[in-house]
Amino acid sequence: MANFVLFDNQTDRKNLLPLSFLRPLSLIRIGILTIQEKWEYYLQQTCSFQTEAYLSEKYPTKIDEQHPSVYINGTICPNKQLYDAILDLKEKQMLIDKKGVVIAYKTTSDVNFEALENIIFEYSFTKISYSFDIFGYNGEQIQEDFKLITKNRQSQPITDPHTIVYKPENVFIEEGADLKACVLNAEKGVIYIGKNAQIQEMSVIHGNFALCEGSVVNIGGKMRGDTTIGPYSKVGGEISNSVIFGYSN
Repeated sequence: MANFVLFDNQTDRKNLLPLSFLRPLSLIRIGILTIQEKWEYYLQQTCSFQTEAYLSEKYPTKIDEQHPSVYINGTICPNKQLYDAILDLKEKQMLIDKKGVVIAYKTTSDVNFEALENIIFEYSFTKISYSFDIFGYNGEQIQEDFKLITKNRQSQPITDPHTIVYKPENVFIEEGADLKACVLNAEKGVIYIGKNAQIQEMSVIHGNFALCEGSVVNIGGKMRGDTTIGPYSKVGGEISNSVIFGYSN
């Protein structure tokens, strides 16, 4: 048993302004999920935050001192190789890439980085260092999250007789989603429709695309590839290769 803490790097916080003003970096949404949610899917437990002092009351660091703590860079998206390497870390070891970027470290006390043994991670991974990385990597992260979320699960059926679906095996519909007389084209990428989301009449959706919980595509919306609409948002018109974090209109 370990504590898992997603930490902010000061350089990344500066480079990701103004997005970093109001949130820890791991709450950036890319793909379907936030980075925090991705890690929690892999680790199967809650992660807390190490962030700026003015944010720490809302986003505290939660540590049980009886167990070691694993600190993970909050701008790095997980994959299976990263997950395995982080779980293999021993106390006072630090995982870094070939360029010296700190990926994660494990400790039970105050950190003295000079005392940590460096373990080199040889494989590639996705890191969000600048705002343009969010939409730059969004398509591939939609695909990765789609596999993570839908593994061993069955999509809800599309019951509307006027909705057209191309390549239905690349489409996943959550419970409560409402689709009316729309077109879902998943020939070039996956499409994920979240719980209680709505796609209204005459809308056209191209994959890769994610519509998160409670969100709405208004009548006649044209949603092009590599686009994420975060939870409880309402969108229309034409949107392409964009990420809307959530609670937006």
